[in-house]
Amino acid sequence: MYLNEDHVERVEQGANAAVYLTNGTYLIVRDDVETINDRIRSEKAGLLSEAMGAGAADSVRILSAVPDGRPRGESGP
Repeated sequence: MYLNEDHVERVEQGANAAVYLTNGTYLIVRDDVETINDRIRSEKAGLLSEAMGAGAADSVRILSAVPDGRPRGESGP
């Protein structure tokens, strides 16, 4: 069964883990809370990575709200 992680409100550990959804329903699952959280994190990270595209991290410009003394348009270390 596939569960859209955007619909997970919270996960609670008891004898079994309970996954509560935003629509008020819940599911009892065999996995522990840490496993569920790790799967949600990895899915989110994969989606973000895919959305940014391969090599997008290299093209991201660092923005700063504090002036660093360089003229506009210049960048570098």
